[in-house]
Amino acid sequence: MDSLTELVRMLSPAGTVDLHCHFAGNWRVDNAAAPAGHLPYHIILKGQARALVAQEAISLAAGDVLLFPHGSAHTLRSLPDGTEGAEGAHPAMPAQTTRFNGLLTEVTMPGDAHPLDMLCGTFVLGLPGTVLLRNLPPVLRVATAQRADCAWLHALIDMMRNEAQAPEPGGAAVIGQLSTALLTLLLRALIAQGGVTHSLLALMADARLSKAIDAVLRAPAEPWSVASLAAVCNVSRATFARRFAQLSGETPLQFVTTLRMEMAARLLTLDRGSAASIGEQCGYASEAAFGRAFKAYFGVGPGMFRHAARERRAAAAAQAASARQAAARCAS
Repeated sequence: MDSLTELVRMLSPAGTVDLHCHFAGNWRVDNAAAPAGHLPYHIILKGQARALVAQEAISLAAGDVLLFPHGSAHTLRSLPDGTEGAEGAHPAMPAQTTRFNGLLTEVTMPGDAHPLDMLCGTFVLGLPGTVLLRNLPPVLRVATAQRADCAWLHALIDMMRNEAQAPEPGGAAVIGQLSTALLTLLLRALIAQGGVTHSLLALMADARLSKAIDAVLRAPAEPWSVASLAAVCNVSRATFARRFAQLSGETPLQFVTTLRMEMAARLLTLDRGSAASIGEQCGYASEAAFGRAFKAYFGVGPGMFRHAARERRAAAAAQAASARQAAARCAS
């Protein structure tokens, strides 16, 4: 199994598409910070826009996908047209209209210029995802329009647009699965384009050092050392340690601990085995040693973590049952 597949599996993401926006003229949308584990995204299907994130202005065009790894607050707005005030504020905007089309909410803001077609959604992670999200910037932009390697991403976005525009039976299941696949394709595109420094994505983009990630994921219980990981990558110990720290922002052994802990968290969440057996799978000779390492990393012991995961599953099941009952009432 390749590293990206295993890492996405550890995150256990669920994707949603919430809004289909049709904007024109002068408009502005302020998005509050998302809860922990929620990664908002926006797909520009047609037109242009701007995003303001942590004092950074980003120009957006058709084919761009904007991802917020830490759920940062941000503003989306129309292109400037010379009517903005001294502080960049738009004049009064027309009232927007909303309509639920049976699958998602369509938001329309009429105007005479710069029409924009955009899908907005959220990736919800089953685990905190620190190994994948750590050290990433507040926002990531994937410009797919001119990239031959994004053909599958283009195709998936087109399928999402078609489902959103003309909902059919089973549309919610289809678009949910498509949006979950979208996260993997976005990560693949980010690895291919490079430029995301001090992160796991930077390590995965390096042909040599990515072998260390593969090795630890395949055999987390191995007694990994800097020397043994350097040997896997076929580089000297000093070169490996220096390059690894430059790309990831942490030492190789810190990274090994991170992978082990998040693999253990996934196994605990899935209720796969006792704490002792999970600890052994992740490289800890005793349950006590595993418990100490796990608590130092997550702030709670394995038992409490597993109990909290069970409560989250029960709450999610109850919420899903309630939603089904509400849908049945509406149908009747």
